[in-house]
Amino acid sequence: MDLFDNDIKVHNSRPPLRWFANICESIAGWAILHIAYLDEDNNFGIRYKMYSFVHSLTWPLANKYGTFYVFTKDLSGPEWNDYDEHGNPYWFYTEWQEDPETGDAWKLIKKGDK
Repeated sequence: MDLFDNDIKVHNSRPPLRWFANICESIAGWAILHIAYLDEDNNFGIRYKMYSFVHSLTWPLANKYGTFYVFTKDLSGPEWNDYDEHGNPYWFYTEWQEDPETGDAWKLIKKGDK
C-alpha cells in the first residue's frame, strides 16, 4: 500500500479560477525558493523585495482558490515511532556539526551512547 493512496484532493473553486490559482501556486513556490536563497546569503536588496512582492501577490490566491491534498494516513503505528527500543529518540544519536575548513555541515552519529 502506497503512503499517499488515501489522500483526499480538495478543490477550493471551479476550474477556470482553480487553474489560475494552481499556476499562482507554482509561481509562489518559485518566489519563496529565491527568497530563501537570498535570505541565507543576507542579501535583502531589490531582488529580495521583488520576489517577496511576487510571493505576496500569488500565494493568497493559491491558498484561497487552489487545489490541496489532505493527508489521511494513520501515523499511530509502531513503524511511525520516533523512539528506539530503549525509549531514546532517534535524534538523540545524531547532531549536526560544521567542518572548520569548508564550513559544510555534516552529521555525527553517536554510536557509543546506546
